[in-house]
Amino acid sequence: MPTIRDVAEKAGVHPSTVSRVFSGKPSISQTTRQRVLAAADELGFQPNAIARSLSIQRTNTIAIAVSHAYQGYFEDVFFPQVMQGLLEITYKYGFRVLVAGSSGHADEITQLLDIVGSRQADGIVVLSNRFDVDLISALQNQNAPFVLLGKPDPSHAGCAWVDSDDAKYTEQVINYLLGMGHRRIAYVGGDPDVLVTKERLRGYSAALQNAGIQPLPEWVDYGFFVEDGGRQAVRRMSRLGELAPTAYYAANDLMAIGVMKALQEQGLRIPADVSVVGTNDSLLAVHAHPPLTSLFVPYSVMAARATSILIQSILAGHMPNQQVTIPCNLVIRASAGPPPVLS
Repeated sequence: MPTIRDVAEKAGVHPSTVSRVFSGKPSISQTTRQRVLAAADELGFQPNAIARSLSIQRTNTIAIAVSHAYQGYFEDVFFPQVMQGLLEITYKYGFRVLVAGSSGHADEITQLLDIVGSRQADGIVVLSNRFDVDLISALQNQNAPFVLLGKPDPSHAGCAWVDSDDAKYTEQVINYLLGMGHRRIAYVGGDPDVLVTKERLRGYSAALQNAGIQPLPEWVDYGFFVEDGGRQAVRRMSRLGELAPTAYYAANDLMAIGVMKALQEQGLRIPADVSVVGTNDSLLAVHAHPPLTSLFVPYSVMAARATSILIQSILAGHMPNQQVTIPCNLVIRASAGPPPVLS
């Protein structure tokens, strides 16, 4: 069965160019488009045959693509929890999980279109929604069944997704810190090109503005989900002097641990001098010193629900179309308290 890479080699282009041709990207020249389509036709590569093949034969396999573009991907609890949820449901239905590795986010489209184009899987669980890579359009153009883990942007509002309402629960975290008296609160997000990062920023900004606080641009930083990202965010914000934050909210526990370490390296006490809240409620949160207050996001439950929706749709012979929101809750520990009283 020919793959995108076979088409790319025959057409003399990069695999990502083939991906863009089949996802309908207008930036491809007509000459290149015709060369790619001719190569695909000669090799018998027909991604749009996926929908027809699914009605005739199933592989009993669903696929995910894992982008290991940043070092913290396998250190964070997100991926293990997602795999727990996936495996729980696939085992129940007698399905398998095909995991494709990708060298970067753009390659994720190539990997998944290869999988659906060669009919290795009946559907896809999409692990992230990025602004710089339109994976959703690519899958929709090929009629590939998929469920998105996370809410899509408004242009794809009709697709199937399972989300935790990141803006809402981030707003609740910031309101918790505001309720203790904090007015200078920092947000350390993950990757700014991932929709979840934007959603958490939206909730953060809404909470402060509703409290009559205009956040400084310097209170927002991005740690790309790794521990050192949290540490570097603190070092940058410490230069603000009297305007430095008295509380930090980090979008995962790895970054929150980095925040705590950087603050402690500066001789600051947690929470007497500065409060810290993380996200995911991982084992890191339990064993941190002091134990870390963290927003529990049930990724295993979300992945299980997304997988169940996908498999049930495959078995019923229709495209997934459900949208589900899963609740979160803040787990209170010892890392957050009232801000210091100025003498």
